[in-house]
Amino acid sequence: MLALAQVQAGQVQASIRSSRRALALAKENQNVWAHVSSLAILTFGLLEVGAYEEAFVLMHAALGLARTLPQMVIFQLFVHALGSTYHTLQQWEEASRTLAEAEAVAERLDLRLTRASVLSKLCMHYALMGQWEAAYRYAVEASTLRKNADLRLILLDFSLHYEIEAFLHRGDERQAREAVQRLGEQVEPYPRFRLPYLRSRAVLAEWEGDNEQAIGHWHEAAGLAADLGLPAEQWQIQAALGRVYEVGGQHVQARAAFGEAVRIIQGLAQDIEDEARHAHFLASPPIHQVLQHAHWVSSST
Repeated sequence: MLALAQVQAGQVQASIRSSRRALALAKENQNVWAHVSSLAILTFGLLEVGAYEEAFVLMHAALGLARTLPQMVIFQLFVHALGSTYHTLQQWEEASRTLAEAEAVAERLDLRLTRASVLSKLCMHYALMGQWEAAYRYAVEASTLRKNADLRLILLDFSLHYEIEAFLHRGDERQAREAVQRLGEQVEPYPRFRLPYLRSRAVLAEWEGDNEQAIGHWHEAAGLAADLGLPAEQWQIQAALGRVYEVGGQHVQARAAFGEAVRIIQGLAQDIEDEARHAHFLASPPIHQVLQHAHWVSSST
């Protein structure tokens, strides 16, 4: 529980240390429930810091053990972590299937808050695939559950900025603005939750044509992601910053931002030891597009 609180607070290295200690104790005591839950929480921490290979290997080694458990809260947490691992490694079919399973278990158990964060992940998944109708449906469901929640923030709910994009793509500006305002009223003083808020404000500013304000939000988000040690967030933010600079004709700044995104992506890929997973990660559409566009920007300026 300490590890889970720490990953929520943005204390990701401390969370990983707590999770490893919990996992060692669970193995020592041969406690399957504690083993599976500790591993799931460890996985969320590993994904945050970019340790994708370790997360994948650990989750697959424990998959058989996890499926011996009844489909209760701990099993749902494990499947959520597994789906997040597939998504981060850009394995789209496996991510879609596993996140859908996590959402179905949460719905059956009436885990409304847990279900909201998984629905948001599914929105992110389909937004990155360019399937905006599906992304919008999941965004509406997640937003509805969030509005009805009697809590300020929801467990592992770090993907709301993709919901804002889905609302805007559908032309639902009212929901987008309401969601950003609601999150802004809740995130202080939680830096990990402030990151999706800043990204949401940047997306909204771009939609309104206020590139200067968008750049300000992206810069603040980039600094916060660096401070928290979240490389997956960093490359996405740098790529978004590069695109805004490019639209504004600021080609030197665009080249620098895309170059930083490429540097971070290559560092993440270097950690993936399995050759097939490594190649698949770099060839996935969201990452390949950034790499290709960064090369084009670099060669044309």
